[in-house]
Amino acid sequence: MNRGGAETLVMNLYRSIDRSRIQFDFLVNELGTCDYDKEIDELGGKMFEVPRYNIANYPVYRRACQAFFSNHHHPVVHGHIGLPAPIYLSIARRHGAACIAHSHAQNYPLSPGELVFRIATHPTRRCADRFLACSVQAGLDRYGEEVVHSDRFHVLKNGIDIERSRFSEQARVSIRRELGVDLQTPLFGHVGRMTHIKNQTFLLEVFARILNTLPSAQLVLVGRGEDEADIRSRVAALGIGDHVQLLGVRDDVPAILSALDVFIFPSLKEGLANATVEAQASGARCLLSTGVPELARISPDTIFKPLDAGAEAWSAQAIDLYRHPADNRVSAALDARAAGFDIADSAAWLTDYYQMLIHT
Repeated sequence: MNRGGAETLVMNLYRSIDRSRIQFDFLVNELGTCDYDKEIDELGGKMFEVPRYNIANYPVYRRACQAFFSNHHHPVVHGHIGLPAPIYLSIARRHGAACIAHSHAQNYPLSPGELVFRIATHPTRRCADRFLACSVQAGLDRYGEEVVHSDRFHVLKNGIDIERSRFSEQARVSIRRELGVDLQTPLFGHVGRMTHIKNQTFLLEVFARILNTLPSAQLVLVGRGEDEADIRSRVAALGIGDHVQLLGVRDDVPAILSALDVFIFPSLKEGLANATVEAQASGARCLLSTGVPELARISPDTIFKPLDAGAEAWSAQAIDLYRHPADNRVSAALDARAAGFDIADSAAWLTDYYQMLIHT
């Protein structure tokens, strides 16, 4: 339970759900040092651990799941981890649980690892009772047309805390002071795990070109991941180290988004991406790749741009967004609510959904 996209959505739901009706417990593959463990405990959740699944340890993983579901009854099992889903869902189902499979991403570009993932997860469509996804395409890619066009499938938008995401002038001033960036400095930013699919190296190429036109501009990156060392090396190679700050994992992302002028998100592929919703709700101008589904659009001013347009075109677009800020950033949060991204609405729907499954 670290600050990934799926984990953040689950925690947003957990904070908002009526815990007098529904309580969450967590079956995870790492305990003790994770971002959300303390908060889960404070909210009344219990945490249990099984080994991290890597295909080679199939017998060990299966035995651990069998032992868990033999000794702990949960009326609903809501699965967010894709690779071992056919294992834990089938075992939970045999122990009487109503099982939900939840897809948080569209298919990634085909590679040997992605091919293994698709083959390994294909049985999920036979192991679950119900199916959720952050978008229709995320559902189609994981479960296929027969499931998606049935009454067992539903799109659950990645809701956010609308009030927490609302633009704050006070936060803008405070964060910029912390970063050493004055209010007149163009500030670009990105929030996302530092991994290949998020495409931060392309973002650095874009920003290097932005500096040709806006030489005082700054870029902040929020997140961590396996590509962090490569990203730092690329910053150095481009000679932009004085203009780029890597902030790591933060628990004040809405405040950081208020501080930004332009949010840039060049992912190769996304299910929906919570960060894009939060950024738009903050009123920042947003430049997103077409790897992000159109469902994520909140503002008509948000630009979706194909990656093959190239870094030069992306930089020109980002500069244009900077030069045309929103007239009223505070109202953007209301647009997010109107678009169906209020976590309170998502949590209320999910509570009723769980109760329906329990009593079916």
